[in-house]
Amino acid sequence: MTTSTEGRTALAAAALALLGGLLYAAGFVLDVVTLVRFPADAARAALHAAVDAVLASVLLSGGLLLPRQHPAGRLGCVAGSTAALLATLTSLVLAATGLAVVDLGGPGDLAAGGVAALALVLPPSVATLALAASRPAARWVGVSTV
Repeated sequence: MTTSTEGRTALAAAALALLGGLLYAAGFVLDVVTLVRFPADAARAALHAAVDAVLASVLLSGGLLLPRQHPAGRLGCVAGSTAALLATLTSLVLAATGLAVVDLGGPGDLAAGGVAALALVLPPSVATLALAASRPAARWVGVSTV
């Protein structure tokens, strides 16, 4: 088992990336079910499925490669967590401008949806990004830092 600071930092980033990747993979499966069951909502569900598929593949590959000290693993963790943050923020902006609908079945849908999305995505994504982008993780994969 790794006891170095570099290894612990990289393994923590990898674990968070794997968890995030699994959640986005589950979201992809649910989006495919939505596509099948609700064809009238196909455009939104297909776009959401595509985003979930990309995020799941990048985060899962990063989470699998980082413990193997592969530089692409670190890149996958950084890119995946950044993309997850950007996708969530883009979704919130679209909902706030009325271009997308957040329907939770009651008043205050946008506020409730926005808070839930931020609470679920923001903390693990920021933690993954911070850990994977850190100098110890860079040293773990053999990338020189200045």
